[in-house]
Amino acid sequence: MLALSAGFVALCAVLAVNMVLIFAAPPSEPAVAPSPSIAEPAPAASVEEVASADAPPADSPEAGELKLLGGEEEEPVASAPTFRTVGEAAARSCTTSTIDGLSRQIVQQSRCVDEDAFVALPRRPNLAAAPHVFLYFNRTARDALVKVLDSQRGKTMKIQSALRTVAQQYMLRRWSTQKRCGIKMATPPGQSNHETGLALDISEPGQWRAALKSQGFRWLGAMDPVHFDYTRAPKGSAVDVIAFQQLWNRNHPDDKIAENGRYTAETEKRIAMSPAGGFARGAGCDRQKAGAGKATPARSGR
Repeated sequence: MLALSAGFVALCAVLAVNMVLIFAAPPSEPAVAPSPSIAEPAPAASVEEVASADAPPADSPEAGELKLLGGEEEEPVASAPTFRTVGEAAARSCTTSTIDGLSRQIVQQSRCVDEDAFVALPRRPNLAAAPHVFLYFNRTARDALVKVLDSQRGKTMKIQSALRTVAQQYMLRRWSTQKRCGIKMATPPGQSNHETGLALDISEPGQWRAALKSQGFRWLGAMDPVHFDYTRAPKGSAVDVIAFQQLWNRNHPDDKIAENGRYTAETEKRIAMSPAGGFARGAGCDRQKAGAGKATPARSGR
């Protein structure tokens, strides 16, 4: 009986030790099945606000997100060319950014023809523009626009369109005649004030009409409510057309065309054939400016 009691006590002691060990041990982590990967949401497409009659509508791929611009001016960033020629880009895209390379060369060569033709608009904290907009103006128009911005620091000007090169206007005209890309109306190349640096399209024009008028800008009216033309400068000559003609001749000495600033069928044919990403030989100011044509064709507000 005494031996049985001793055995029972020993068994109880073993059980007690085991219980202590069980409760003292850290709980094991439950097995968790790997959760399926979740794709990052795609960024929302940016939408541009109301634009001019021959500028892209809000649902067009040509539209871009508006950015506030402050500090120093910045050259527009050229997009990598996707298409071989301007004609191909016009036929297969709906954005002038596909020919940024060529357009930038035209802007640079235009400065060789007339150094005051296309001057960069300095950045201002109350200025916004879509990434594809070329913020260049005739020098006097640029200076007047800076005065407008500096006199209205409490509100932001949103520029939808400013300088447009002859190659960009060629694309808009093609889209308009073919009823493509949402472009309902476009002035023929060589005739748009946007090509001279004397025009801009802005959203909320009613907020800026009085200030712009005080500095010499004329509102085009209900037919194109976002459009303003600068009226205190001499009628702009076709500097961008001359610049393109010079670029073409510089790269095609065996197929030269007249450098007269006239947008002819021969010039249009060469624009369509030109490389969307720009010519191998870019802008150069070694040409005689005196030989450049002084043609001043009638200009349309659009």
